[in-house]
Amino acid sequence: MSKFPMANKSFGQHFLSSQTVITKITSPLPAGTDAIIEVGPGPAVLTPKLREYNLPFSVIEMDTRFVELLAPIVGMENVYNQDALEFNWPAFLEKTKFENIWLVSNLPYNVSVPLTLSFLRIPQIKNMTLMYQKEVADKILPKDPKNSMGSLHVMCKTQFDLRHVVHAPPGAFVPPPKVDSSVLHFARKSVPDISLSEIDQFEKILRLMFSQRRKQLGGILKSDWGAEVVQRVFDTLSLSQQVRAEALTYQDVLNLYHTYQKSV
Repeated sequence: MSKFPMANKSFGQHFLSSQTVITKITSPLPAGTDAIIEVGPGPAVLTPKLREYNLPFSVIEMDTRFVELLAPIVGMENVYNQDALEFNWPAFLEKTKFENIWLVSNLPYNVSVPLTLSFLRIPQIKNMTLMYQKEVADKILPKDPKNSMGSLHVMCKTQFDLRHVVHAPPGAFVPPPKVDSSVLHFARKSVPDISLSEIDQFEKILRLMFSQRRKQLGGILKSDWGAEVVQRVFDTLSLSQQVRAEALTYQDVLNLYHTYQKSV
């Protein structure tokens, strides 16, 4: 425990200490990777193992205390001491020309969702291995698909093939969080189910659809689409307006989106 500095609660810090979980996160190297980026490396728990792949490697770390620790591992020019939510991806990609990035992170729990939604919009990020609070991981990749459909799962699945990597109990961290954690791997689809050019519009409709996921979907959509459009869309799909959003299948959601787009 003494090898870790005091965790900064404002950054949502919990330092990973389980060698089993560390190994699961850092291997194997996804095929075709031309660069690795680690977000929130903190006291360099994962960093040395990722550096062993001898690929271009950058880290994005908001906590200034860790810059001097990370610089000898990846080079000072590859340490970006800033908030990952504000990272200038277009400038970084223009400079580096990377096309097949593996992004790895023990994500800060308080910003894990907005970070994930920002990463999925960057086509050069081909693979991601990310740690989440278990509750969030279960929303991204539900263990039981029945009555568990949600916007976060749909958004991620449109761009990536998803799989569970490893469970991380509180004892795997210093200090131990009050919740369990899970690591997920994201492998970008060669052809996404929704193009990135449409993703903002798609997300807007998803947020509407799942704003009250346990209520009848037809009634929710009428407030925005209008009764006539809702009737036409649901009739086209032979779908009951009484269905709840959480009870939809992934394909149902895609069909609703595409049918709505054709009807307006």
